[in-house]
Amino acid sequence: MKPIFNAGRERIRKVHVEHYQSLNGAFHFHSHVELIFVRKGEAYLWLGDSVESIREGEIGVILSYEAHRFRSDKKKGDFVSIFIPAFFCPDFIDAVQSKTAYHPVVRDKEALKRIAFSVQMLESDINPIEQKGYVHVILGTLLHHLDLKENAVPKEMDLPIKLFFYINEHYKENISLDSIASALGYSRHHLSKSFHARFDVSISNYINTLRLRNAVMLMREKGRNITECALESGFGSVRTFYRVFTEEFGCAPRDYLLQDRSEGDIVPK
Repeated sequence: MKPIFNAGRERIRKVHVEHYQSLNGAFHFHSHVELIFVRKGEAYLWLGDSVESIREGEIGVILSYEAHRFRSDKKKGDFVSIFIPAFFCPDFIDAVQSKTAYHPVVRDKEALKRIAFSVQMLESDINPIEQKGYVHVILGTLLHHLDLKENAVPKEMDLPIKLFFYINEHYKENISLDSIASALGYSRHHLSKSFHARFDVSISNYINTLRLRNAVMLMREKGRNITECALESGFGSVRTFYRVFTEEFGCAPRDYLLQDRSEGDIVPK
């Protein structure tokens, strides 16, 4: 089963909470850290080639770019998904980068109590500073209970996976379909076709998504100007950055920042 890159998820720039009575998602991946909190019922998490059961009161954790899907039984349950953008807590992303959670389901009672309370607070009407505080409590608690291990990259990867790793490592550089084809020793047509067939997104769109995500993260830092953020993220020119940014977010970068600072960080449903 091939994972699909969830480009729509990347457009959400806030911590996002969603509620479900059942789970039946497609196999996909995204840059957001995702938590699934089972308040009632039981869920099953497919993470790569493994399957984990998430029982009532437990929390499943998906790190950035992990291919996954969720399923639940036919009975109605109560499931809460929390999506945390990668740029929201860069310290956490740095800590888990190139790692896999050996225990992707949190079952420790004290940790669950702390996280469950934080999730409850995120769903309430609190100010943005409190919201960020509770997100950091959740992520800090997870670091103690996921039992992280370094990713074991297989010696023989199929081409789309090899492409995926290459792009994630080099997207800040001046890369293009032609330069990637030259570096990996394949025709550009073959690379483009195989990548799209596996991940349901074009190579150029995926590169732009990574560059935009990084630019937004840099733009949120104090003292960084937009031009600097664009060039540091791999865009060849400011004009290209503005065009791609406007197509993706529907507004100019400066307007995005003004809107971002005037809104809260949680988008409850």
